[in-house]
Amino acid sequence: MTGTAGALSPGQRLVTANGRSGVVNHRLGAGGQGEVYHVTLEGLPLALKWYHAHYIEIDRGLRGRLESAVRRGAPNASFLWPIDMVDIAGSPSFGYLMPLRGDQYRSIRDLIAPPPNRLDLTLAQRAHICLQLADSFLELHAAGFCYQDINFGNIFIDAPTASVLICDNDNVNIDGADASIYGTRKFMAPEVVRRETLPNSRTDLFSMSVLFFYTMLGWHPLDGRREHAIRLMNADAELRLYGTDPLFLFDPNDTDNGPVAGYHDPLVARWQGLPPQLRGLFIRAFGEGLRDPAARALETEWRAPLAAVEDTALACAGCGFEHLVESSACAPARCCLCGAAIVWPPALRIGSRTVLLDEGRTVILASRRTAARTPDGRVEAHPSRPGLFGLRNLTAFAWSAVMADGARRDVEPGQAVRILAGTRIAFGTVSGEIVACQLMDAAA
Repeated sequence: MTGTAGALSPGQRLVTANGRSGVVNHRLGAGGQGEVYHVTLEGLPLALKWYHAHYIEIDRGLRGRLESAVRRGAPNASFLWPIDMVDIAGSPSFGYLMPLRGDQYRSIRDLIAPPPNRLDLTLAQRAHICLQLADSFLELHAAGFCYQDINFGNIFIDAPTASVLICDNDNVNIDGADASIYGTRKFMAPEVVRRETLPNSRTDLFSMSVLFFYTMLGWHPLDGRREHAIRLMNADAELRLYGTDPLFLFDPNDTDNGPVAGYHDPLVARWQGLPPQLRGLFIRAFGEGLRDPAARALETEWRAPLAAVEDTALACAGCGFEHLVESSACAPARCCLCGAAIVWPPALRIGSRTVLLDEGRTVILASRRTAARTPDGRVEAHPSRPGLFGLRNLTAFAWSAVMADGARRDVEPGQAVRILAGTRIAFGTVSGEIVACQLMDAAA
């Protein structure tokens, strides 16, 4: 729809609530709420969302929410947040300015799109996406807001970096205030589907868990045998599945909605390959959390199990199925799908945490995975000695390494330390040891 006619015209002047002047360039797109334009404000390219006049009549609290968001500012850089209000003389409508979304960003919905449009990301990249979202929604909720409508249409991904952008932040409201929307059906908490409550931070937690399940497994957590048996999905069926009678696909205590053999097999394999702690959070979110909003997993609880996936996922060289290392540095000797032997690299053990040291792996010492987070180390191959790998120091301070033979050396910023089992490294206040992965037999 770029360049087509809209409510605003190319070259039209605009003035923000803070007195800055700009000009409309062209229309980027349109939807049910309004239109989005490319504009220039004092030499800076931005996006302007301009609302349909009839939508403003429906959503009477819209302007107040936007003005509150502008005053408070974005929770973090992952949000395409309103930065200023815009009025145009003679128009019954208004809009707000926000940063432009780069062309490299794709909808998170593409993770489940049919080929060839599917966005194929590694398990580590998917975990990285979830970690950023968990931290972003934590900061939003800590500021007293709720998002109200977490769904596929609001999250965008830069595939090479697995960084995220959270859009449509005009949905955001003060937690506990009257909501203008209920959300998107398959992401709504059951009590919202049943119209027993309006969206709030606790229903956000449920929607976030659904998004995580979709991201990690490519499937909806409540779509099991019951959904598979439905020949015509209608409003009544959706109400039963997601509102009045929801049941987790992998509920350990009730298999009535369990996986269908021959249909959900890849999903079962991926589920069984996830760390027990991560499976436990999903079981809680879609077990007790279906009935009790207070039982839902908090944003901070997802950090450690998701980081474990990002740190230890390794693809089988034969079929590509990804496996994980346990915190004790135990790893399967053979692929659970094709049976091929898996060659595991050494690992860095930091307390209870394990990070694989395969070529190209980046090491982030902190538990947070924000979009702007710079890796602390990277595994690189020696330029002239095949089979020799080192961990390069990407921080601004020196590391202290003690080799297996007792030799000590400082690893200055930009330098690398050879990856050998038995080497101990002090990363400032954090210390780790390089270990060999312990292989488990097929039965284990």
